[in-house]
Order: sequence, then structure tokens, then C-alpha cells
Amino acid sequence: MVDALREVHRILVPGGILIDARPDSRVLAFAERRKTQGFQRFGLVGTARVEVANDRSSDRAIERVLDEGLFRRKTRGRFWHRVPFDGLVELRQYLSDHLRFVRRVRWVVDAKTRRRFSNEPFVIRRGVRFEILERRRSGM
Repeated sequence: MVDALREVHRILVPGGILIDARPDSRVLAFAERRKTQGFQRFGLVGTARVEVANDRSSDRAIERVLDEGLFRRKTRGRFWHRVPFDGLVELRQYLSDHLRFVRRVRWVVDAKTRRRFSNEPFVIRRGVRFEILERRRSGM
């Protein structure tokens, strides 16, 4: 990733902006039931171990190009992205096919409650980290 960031630096005009956005494995994702007003948390979803390692590698790459003086960090933060599902069956199918998340939800509600609401709309709410980086004129 460092090579890709160096290439971005090469083609970006001085003062140009790079927006880096990627899933945030530092926080758990949430399985939530959509209600008339808001959401109800039903479970916690972790990130697969290999993806946590990939995310850490990406973090190190960003820090490296910042240390090299190629970019200046303007801001960074997190926002939440919701992935919608028609019900729990679809949510579970998504997790079984998705490589980023672990396949099992750690439920915070009992099985009876899950069955009762299984056909209602659900979402996975996941964190997304972002950084806004400004290209410096040249590396240090």
C-alpha cells in the first residue's frame, strides 16, 4: 500500500486532497433490528482475524507516508454505515459469504426474541474510518 500511496502523491497536484476511507476493525459491527423509530441492537459482529491484520498494515502504510512528509493529515474520524437486510436469514447469509466479518453473531438477545422478530428488517451497522490527507509539495 505504501507504493500505491507514493503513486497517488506523484500524480496529485501540490495541495491536492486524498480521502482514505476503509472499514474500521477497531470497533465491533452491530446487528440491529430496524424499528419504526430507530434501531434495536440484537448482536455484535467481529472482524475476521486476517482483515484485522490487513487493516493494521494499512494503518502503518498511512503513518509511513505521513512520516516521509508526502502528505499532511487535515482531519480523520469515523462514521457509521448501515447495510440493510429483509430479515435475519438474509443477514446470516451475508455473514456466511462475507470475508471481512466473522461468520457468527454474538447475540445480546435470546433465541425466542430472535425468532419473534426474524422476518423484520435488520441492518449491520459498521464503522468506517476516514482520513483527509493533503499532498505536500515534496517529501522530506
